[in-house]
Amino acid sequence: MLNSVPKDKDGQWADRKAIYAREALLLDAYPDKVPVKLQAHRIGDLAITSIPCEVFVEIGLDLKKTNPFKGSFTISLANGYNGYLPTTEHHAMGGYETWRARSSYLEVPAADKISTSLKAMLASLKKDAS
Repeated sequence: MLNSVPKDKDGQWADRKAIYAREALLLDAYPDKVPVKLQAHRIGDLAITSIPCEVFVEIGLDLKKTNPFKGSFTISLANGYNGYLPTTEHHAMGGYETWRARSSYLEVPAADKISTSLKAMLASLKKDAS
């Protein structure tokens, strides 16, 4: 299919179906599982979490709301790049950040798994601080 679709003067496809087909072919070479490097740090009563994704605001707000420290913030695009990190709800709504592509290749429940891991890391840091 891709060979029959013309490219623009810059050698790129403008046709969305061709772009999606190219992304699907490239993703086929991706492994079934990829590492996602997460971190949680404590400085006094401040918690810092880091995620190697373009994190949707709802994820950061949830981490902030549920963290056991007085203050917190999340750093996106830290220690790597694993694409967009939409919530499960945003996957259901759709949008370019949820389309299967090299910029959005994590599984649908990835945000939930990442948040659960970070919350456990924060709880461990709080326990160590006590």
